[in-house]
Amino acid sequence: MKNININHLTKILAIAILFITCGCDMDLEEEVYSEDTSENFYQNEEQVMAAYALPYAFMQNLYDGGHFALQELSTDEVVAPTRNGYEDQNGAWVRLHRHTWTSNDVWILYEWQNLFQAIGYSNFFIDAIENRDLSEMDLSISPEQMIAENRMLRALNYYWALSTFGNVPIVTSIGESSPETRSREEVFAFVEQEIMESIPQLGEKGDTNWYGHFTKSAANALLAKLYMNAEVFTGTPRWQDAIDAIDNVMESNYSLDPHWSTPFLVNNESSNENIFVVPFDANNATGFNFAQQNLHEEILFNKYDVEYYGWHKYSSQESFFNLFSENDARIEQWVVGPQTFINDAGEEEPIWSWYGNEMFITPEITALQSVNTGWDEGAMNIKYEIEVGGLANMSNDMVVFRLADMMLLKAEALMRLNGGSATEEAVSLVNQVRERNFENDADALYTTSTLTLDELIDERGRELAYEMHRREDLIRFGKFNDAWWEKSASEEYRKLFPIPATVLTANPALEQNPGY
Repeated sequence: MKNININHLTKILAIAILFITCGCDMDLEEEVYSEDTSENFYQNEEQVMAAYALPYAFMQNLYDGGHFALQELSTDEVVAPTRNGYEDQNGAWVRLHRHTWTSNDVWILYEWQNLFQAIGYSNFFIDAIENRDLSEMDLSISPEQMIAENRMLRALNYYWALSTFGNVPIVTSIGESSPETRSREEVFAFVEQEIMESIPQLGEKGDTNWYGHFTKSAANALLAKLYMNAEVFTGTPRWQDAIDAIDNVMESNYSLDPHWSTPFLVNNESSNENIFVVPFDANNATGFNFAQQNLHEEILFNKYDVEYYGWHKYSSQESFFNLFSENDARIEQWVVGPQTFINDAGEEEPIWSWYGNEMFITPEITALQSVNTGWDEGAMNIKYEIEVGGLANMSNDMVVFRLADMMLLKAEALMRLNGGSATEEAVSLVNQVRERNFENDADALYTTSTLTLDELIDERGRELAYEMHRREDLIRFGKFNDAWWEKSASEEYRKLFPIPATVLTANPALEQNPGY
């Protein structure tokens, strides 16, 4: 059972429906809210707590609302072939892969809308609570902590906006009309300030209602991400600041799980490695359909007894799959080779493909966009454990920040400060993450001569596959615009996505990113 109050979350989601209008009509003026709504709404503890948690509930759009697509399909990690001419969202997945997207691409619009709608929910709560006397209410969390957590949620969404779109407006109150574009440096400074001012009021792991909420450690993890990408965002590196933030995380009550897969199990709330997650539940907090997106229908039905249509939309690019050696336990997250299942008699038998033959999944993909690309092509990812007999909506909590990422980031920062060369401490950090994946230490351990920055980004790929970090990593390592399978070298301006055309039309005060 999840370590969250599912009944309370269900009420939150019901309230969310009342607040959310159709995303396609959302703009920065946040007209879905009004002063009267807040005045009439916050009359008891349940209403306050529900509104406080609404931005958390809205994060359940993260996986299937555009964020995964932009952060992964634009990289060398994840690809969505058309497969026998299968509909490709009007070419959206091909454009993301080849870096030929435009300001009219709908998934870019969805990402913008979701980020600023989430920011709007936090603004709405902060505006309504900041000067309200709640002393007569028996709240389980102080108003100061609730405001701090919502500031952190706002900072997280602004961090993603900073990374994805670069120069964006800063909106901190509802009803701000036609906000102007702010420079990337200004947005960076805003996010940094939000985090630093919020940390003292946040709780920590083990406190009441800490799980799935922003804690001091989660805030420091976000701060570390901000500083790690500071040179990309502002032109000024902040490696030591990143190390300091990571040290604050590592000094807290977190440790690496014994097995690489523990952070992604169905009941991954028991993980001691996960720092910040988005809680899901197959019945009450739905929307995480990771297996359905990745697996072929016949595998989903026969092997896992999940009676829902599997799309096999996402696959690994072959070159990325080849980063994994056979003796690396993390290769278990890929579905490749002959596919079988155990029948009712306890016997193993093959899974049959739609082509009338025994299913054999190949890492090789014929082409990105071809009638000859089959459903048996492309390694499928099952990093998040699939519950046998489960539903299309999964109960695994989606990982946002975890300790392994922080340790690899610290190793990178140490190497950056050392002119790109590995230090003993950097090697130790990377080896600690790797050791659990190899039976033979000789296969696992790097040395100061073998751990290079090129090797480190490959190791980040192996450890953090499908966790929505790859785009930022490739940009930071100077590889995002490289040519790869079915993609020519792309222009530098592709490191940022365009401001959606409809958003520019709605708010002429915004400025389009260069190149678009």
